[in-house]
Amino acid sequence: MRFFFDAVIFILLVPVLFVLAYQNGLLDGIVPDDAIPADPFIRAELAQTTSASDLSRRIDKALDAGSFDDATMYAEIADYMGVAIEPGTAARLQSEKSLTRTVSRNTGSFFEGFITGQGSDTAGFMGAITSDLTVVGDVRDIGQEGTKLVQGQDYSKLVLGLSVVGLAATTATVATGGGALPARIGVSLLKVAEKAGTVTVRFGRDMARILGEAVNFEKLKGVLKDVNLADTSATRHAVADYANGVSMARVTPVLSDVAALEKSVGPAESVRLLKYVDSEADLARITKMSGKLGTKTRGVVEITGKTSLRAFKTVANLVLWAMGWGWALAAAIGAGFLGTLGRRFRGRPARA
Repeated sequence: MRFFFDAVIFILLVPVLFVLAYQNGLLDGIVPDDAIPADPFIRAELAQTTSASDLSRRIDKALDAGSFDDATMYAEIADYMGVAIEPGTAARLQSEKSLTRTVSRNTGSFFEGFITGQGSDTAGFMGAITSDLTVVGDVRDIGQEGTKLVQGQDYSKLVLGLSVVGLAATTATVATGGGALPARIGVSLLKVAEKAGTVTVRFGRDMARILGEAVNFEKLKGVLKDVNLADTSATRHAVADYANGVSMARVTPVLSDVAALEKSVGPAESVRLLKYVDSEADLARITKMSGKLGTKTRGVVEITGKTSLRAFKTVANLVLWAMGWGWALAAAIGAGFLGTLGRRFRGRPARA
C-alpha cells in the first residue's frame, strides 16, 4: 500500500515540477513551446476569470453597442469553454445573424465604429483601407508627410517610413510573383492601425526606429527636396527609384508577423489586437496565440490579461485542469459505485 501511495505522489508531482521548471525558463532550448498543449491551460484560466453568465452579459452589452463581431467572439469563447450562454442571449444573438441586419451593419464606416466602439465590422473596415492596399495610399502619405519633412515640420516617421517601404514591397511583390505580399499586407495594416489609434506609443517608437534604419530619412529628404510633392505621378516615380535601395531585412520579419496575424484573425481584428502590442516580442507572441485561438484571441486577452500561450502554462492552471479531470473521474467512480449497490439491492431476494 505504501508503494501505491508513493507512486501516486510521484505521478502527481512530476508534471508539477516539469511545468514549474518550464515556466521559469529552466527548460528553454530543451522543450519547445508546442510540446505542452496550450488548450487545457487556457480553458483553466478562463474558468477562473469568466463564466457563462459573464459571457452572456458581455454578449448583450456588445449587441447593445451594435458590435456584432464582439458578440460573436464572446459566444465562441463560451463554446470553447464548453459552457452554455443564457437562453435569452442565445436567441438574441441568433436573430442578429439575419441577412437584413448583416447587410445593414456592413454599410457602416469602420473608423466611425472604431472611434465610438460601435459597428466595427470587417466589411466597413475593408472599405476604409482600400487605398492603403495599393501604392495610391503610399504616394498620398509620402506627399503629406514628405512635405512636412522637407519643410522641417513634425512628421510621422511611422507613416512616411511605411509608405516608402510599401512602394518597395509592391515592386518586390510583382518581381517575385507575390513573394513580398506579406510585407505589403503588413505595411497596409500598420498604417491603418496608426491612423485608427491602436498602435501603442512604445511599439510605434520601435517601428519608427526600425524604419529609420531601413529608409534613412535624411537621405530621403534630399530626394524629396527636388520633387513637386503635389504631383502624385512625379512623387511616385522619384520615390519608387529611391525605394529600390531600401533595406528590407530588418523590417520584413515584423511585417510578416502582422501579415500572419491578419491571416489568423482577419484585418479588422488585427488592427484591434495591435493595442496589446508594445514590442516586436509582443507582436510575435500575439501572432502565435492567434494561430491557436483565431478570432477568439482578443476576447481571451481582454478576459485573462495574458498575451502569450506560454503565460497560461502555469502550475496553478495545471492543478485546476487536473482538478477538473479529478472531479469527472470521482463522479464516474461514484456513479459506478452507486449503480453497483443498486444492482445488489435489487438482486437480493425478498424476505418472507
